[in-house]
This record gives sequence, structure tokens and C-alpha cells, in this order.
Amino acid sequence: MWARLLAIVVGVFSIGAAFFVLLFPGVAILTLVFLLGFALLFIGFDRLAAGISGHPHTVVVMTPVGSNAPDASTPAAPRSPP
Repeated sequence: MWARLLAIVVGVFSIGAAFFVLLFPGVAILTLVFLLGFALLFIGFDRLAAGISGHPHTVVVMTPVGSNAPDASTPAAPRSPP
């Protein structure tokens, strides 16, 4: 029940945001520039910290439950020569 209510609230918010962007494109562009700048700043600090500490950021690969895809945490089995 809560997921359905959340979907409705997000849908209403998205429609309102779409109308706002259409009515005020300058504010929308300014917001995008702000978000991009914040994201680049965050990535820059992350890369700087990884370079200084010598511990690179690890990427977590998520696979669907029940998937036959190999898990990123287990090494691949060696292949036998043909």
C-alpha cells in the first residue's frame, strides 16, 4: 500500500516539476548547472581521497536475485585451453 502511495506522490511531483520547467526554463537550467557542479565536486573529492590514500574506490556490481550472471566478488574460473 505504501509503495502505491509513494508512486502516486512521485508522479504528482514529476508532473508539477515538468510544468515548472516548461514555465521557467532559466531556473531549470540553473538547477541543472548547480547539480552538475555539485556532482563534479563530489567526484573530484572522491578521486582526490582515493589518490592520496592509495585505496581506489571499488565498484559494486548488483545482479538480480536468481540471475545466472557471475558475482563480481568471486574470481572467474580459469579457462581450459582448446
